[in-house]
Amino acid sequence: MKAATKTTSKTKKTTKKTITTKDILIQVGLALYFTVYFIAHHYLGVYNTRWILYVGLAAMALYAFKTRTKKDEKFAEGFCFYKVFLIYVIGCMIGTYYEEILTACRTGSWLSRQGIIYGPFNPVYGAGFLAFTVLLCRNLKRKWWLTYIYACLIGGITETVSSLIGEYIFKANAWDYSDKFLNIMGRTTIPYMLFWGAGGLVFVKVVYPALSKFIELLPKRVGNVIMPTFLIFVLASHVVSYTALYRYGTRSEGREASNAVEVFLDDYYDDSMMKQYYDNPVHEKIGE
Repeated sequence: MKAATKTTSKTKKTTKKTITTKDILIQVGLALYFTVYFIAHHYLGVYNTRWILYVGLAAMALYAFKTRTKKDEKFAEGFCFYKVFLIYVIGCMIGTYYEEILTACRTGSWLSRQGIIYGPFNPVYGAGFLAFTVLLCRNLKRKWWLTYIYACLIGGITETVSSLIGEYIFKANAWDYSDKFLNIMGRTTIPYMLFWGAGGLVFVKVVYPALSKFIELLPKRVGNVIMPTFLIFVLASHVVSYTALYRYGTRSEGREASNAVEVFLDDYYDDSMMKQYYDNPVHEKIGE
């Protein structure tokens, strides 16, 4: 009995989480890196700094897979917060490039279609990926036609809610489908919902399983070091961007700055700068 007790205590010691000096240095380095990215992005513009972010993400991935061993535990195994978060981020990036490529094919010009200032992230698509993951991917054995119907509804609701938030909170509309066939309040359309359904079906049956396995390739020890800093970066990007976008909308209504935060936003995120990232917001209600 005593021997068994000793073995158990030793096992507990080996599985205990420890933060090393190297881990702290990596987190500090990432924090400095993302700070430099924020500053450079502000002054150099959207396209001149995307490569800085890509280099950082590639370096993190290279470090993770280069140091991976067969003994490492899987990161974000199963259905957990970090896996859902990374799927949201991937959805944001896929949506950005899908929109930009589509716009380039239609107009011949490459225009920014990212939904926030810092990073190639389109939260509408990220929200769609997030909703599909949380609402549909817990039961992968569901009948395909049910998954398709649910995905249609999720896509339509996501677009509608995003449109309402844009119009009534940020005083701007990124799209207006009032002139489209079978539109619903100008915020989505039946054909687009059918497209969302097809995309959701493919996501549940093909994309999510592949993404889930890919994310789990990240070693747990590395993921636990990298992800907190990356999470803070993404959250900061969203908070700063949406705060500036809100002020952008209130300026369009003629509201003067009433506090130090609004004065700061007017100085550093004026209309000319905001138009670099949001080239198509219409400051009027849908249908007008």
